[in-house]
Amino acid sequence: MEKRVTICFAVLAAAACLFGIVIVTPLMAPTANADQLPNGYNVTCTPMNGEGGVNCAVSGCPRVKDDEAGDVVHVRFNTQPQVEIVKGCNDTIGATPNFLSSTVDVASGFTFSVQGCRKHKAGSDDCGAWSTYTYTPPKQAAPAPPALPVKCPAGSPVASVPNGQQCPPAPAPAAPVKCAAGSVTDTVPAGQQCAAPTNAVALNITRNGLNARAAVTNNSSLPAKCTYTATKADGVGPQEVDRSIDVGPKSTSTITDMLWPPLLTSYNAVVKCTVTYNGTQTSIGQASQKVTG
Repeated sequence: MEKRVTICFAVLAAAACLFGIVIVTPLMAPTANADQLPNGYNVTCTPMNGEGGVNCAVSGCPRVKDDEAGDVVHVRFNTQPQVEIVKGCNDTIGATPNFLSSTVDVASGFTFSVQGCRKHKAGSDDCGAWSTYTYTPPKQAAPAPPALPVKCPAGSPVASVPNGQQCPPAPAPAAPVKCAAGSVTDTVPAGQQCAAPTNAVALNITRNGLNARAAVTNNSSLPAKCTYTATKADGVGPQEVDRSIDVGPKSTSTITDMLWPPLLTSYNAVVKCTVTYNGTQTSIGQASQKVTG
């Protein structure tokens, strides 16, 4: 006797097999694009949309012996036991593996074998040859490659954003910083430091009769306090001469109460100036000159 296994047939099969019932339903519409097997049956297996399964349709009415047409078919998936299905000449029947109790993995493909037979009330049935249809699952479309990130323009706070997103706008430039009085510039860009004046001192010593005339120049825009020191290098005279002098912004003041060095006597003169910048006493530089009698 043929063994009954859990394989579902036709449209109602999926629900019925959940309860261990096998239902056979003729499909009266002809099957397009079927493959004709060597034994004369037409078979095509197609995926069941949205169900993850496959339905194999069997049509045709070949002779199984002499002029006898088959009135049943034996079918099996892979090496599963065969199942007998009633099939009239004008019928198209469908067979579907049941995932809940079958070892058929439709995702990997399978073979579907068909044999036609003519049933007899007495004696043995007449059966034709087995033929096999091989089902190859359709290739899945390769997933689309991920979209490349979008490069953001210069000034944006981020270098790139995922495709489909918008780059954040560049932040508005910060207002410039107002500098303290006397700075090299009135303002600087945000994030930069204001600079105090430097190298803003000049010294020029000239002879005026028996006296020396020392002109001290302040090139900054702040009033300066300057110290003048002349140290003897060689010759006769005092070892050191010191003076203090105030010099206005961008102006020159002179020291005139010093004698010119005697013959063969020389002095190294240095003047240093400071200003009150941003509340702090700050050097704005120094200058020097050698004076020889």
